[in-house]
Amino acid sequence: MYLIIGLDGADWRILDPWIEQGILPHLAALQRRGAWGSLRSTLRPESSTAWSTFATGLLPGHHGIFSFSRQQPHSSHYGLNNALQLRALTFWQWAAAQKRMALLNVPMTYPPQPLPQGGIIAGMLTPNLRSPFTQPLAWRDQLLAAVPDYVINVERTGLGLADFIRQTTQAIRARSRAAQWMLAQDNWDAAVIVFTATDRLQHYTLHLLSPTHPAYDAQQARTLMPLLLAAYQAIDEGIGQLVAAVGPDATLFLLSDHGFAPCSRLFSPNMWLEAQGWLRRRTTAPVSPSLWQRLRTSPRLRRIKQRLPLLRDWQRRPTPDSALQSIDWEHTSAFYAPTSGIRLNIRGREPQGILSPAQADHFADTIIHRLLALRDPDTGAAPIIAAYRRHEAYPGPYTDFAPDIIIEPRRHDPDPALNTAIGFGFAPSAFTSSGDITGNHTFDGIFLAAGPDIAPRRLSHSHLVDIAPTILHGLGVAPPPMDGAILPLWSHPRPPLAPVDAPPPPTGIAFDPQLSEAEQRAISERLRSLGYL
Repeated sequence: MYLIIGLDGADWRILDPWIEQGILPHLAALQRRGAWGSLRSTLRPESSTAWSTFATGLLPGHHGIFSFSRQQPHSSHYGLNNALQLRALTFWQWAAAQKRMALLNVPMTYPPQPLPQGGIIAGMLTPNLRSPFTQPLAWRDQLLAAVPDYVINVERTGLGLADFIRQTTQAIRARSRAAQWMLAQDNWDAAVIVFTATDRLQHYTLHLLSPTHPAYDAQQARTLMPLLLAAYQAIDEGIGQLVAAVGPDATLFLLSDHGFAPCSRLFSPNMWLEAQGWLRRRTTAPVSPSLWQRLRTSPRLRRIKQRLPLLRDWQRRPTPDSALQSIDWEHTSAFYAPTSGIRLNIRGREPQGILSPAQADHFADTIIHRLLALRDPDTGAAPIIAAYRRHEAYPGPYTDFAPDIIIEPRRHDPDPALNTAIGFGFAPSAFTSSGDITGNHTFDGIFLAAGPDIAPRRLSHSHLVDIAPTILHGLGVAPPPMDGAILPLWSHPRPPLAPVDAPPPPTGIAFDPQLSEAEQRAISERLRSLGYL
């Protein structure tokens, strides 16, 4: 049996000190008996793109997911990506005809599609617990009966940091019980279980681990560190319980989709483009805060809202493209799109385009040159370390779905005061503090493999795109053509497998539950609070 555990955003640089101190004994035991090292993520190490690469063994240009958002065809409006926009088969779909597969909380699996001999409990893109987030559908009520405190995601909005950490710890324990429940439903050949809490915690708490972070406060760190350690210990305990549940003969893969580092600066490309004269907004009267905004931001009012059914489901929140609604398109040459890159306003491609293709090609070079020469006026550092044309970053059949220019911010500097996240929409200025977001994604996540015939050692040069073909190889299923390679984990060569034809579409009726406007706004707010929109 193969047990694949994902720790979203986990980073050895964060985990290793606690492993060495004996705080995370189950992770320590896995390190001692496993092969482990770093795992390189995708360009733009963002969860939607990275987990899609994990699922397919393909790079973004071949699976078509470049962010949580997608542009509506022939429109300036943007919607949310989900499992139905993935333009390649996942490794569990390849294996489903031969193997019994189960998935819990894997990103980009909502809406869950029927899986022969298997089951799916979808994760973060599920609007709420009333949504059809399991396949088979009967699993939903059975799961919630077995784990009544199960939650999709803990929302930070309206919560103080201590309460957020406490509620996240409760959610981790509920996720662990849900995973044990799922494992007990059948004699699975493989199970994939993802804990997203590591990512959520690190977005908001990395200043507690970094005394040089501008937001570091010694008193706050003394108060909150025991709570934060308890959260990671809950994850460690959950891992230990799952390893015990599958038994000593199982093979375990532990991985993350990207790493993390402290950050404190925010760069808002649309504000910079406006300052360059390349983007113009229409003049509008300021809008006073409305009741829904106060319900979002006031902890007391938020608690009241959750207790009142009529208010609980009232979700007037921004959509992915709400920040673009103020743009004067007739006088705008470029804008930072919800698809996580700069998009040029090209005539014939954009609804109100003003650039010819030839102008756009020259203009892209100008934008890249100026971005690389840019300096943060508060730090003197270069906030952008690389910028790519989309055909350079994401070659493949779906390149045209990507934004025109992909920006790579400073992520890895040892000084948190210089590390920069990218902001969407508009802000008071192009450069601001990152505020509550004190941690940002980096390229190097974690990977560990343990089990029969896997010798303990340090690994190098592993890439997230290698995981899908490696899992299939381990299961005895010949991988289809993929961008990744099979990692040499086993001490003895495994017999080659004959290639197989592409599996037929999943049995049953593939479904697309149409999200209401309120559900779309709720998901958008969830992603926005994490800096994804």
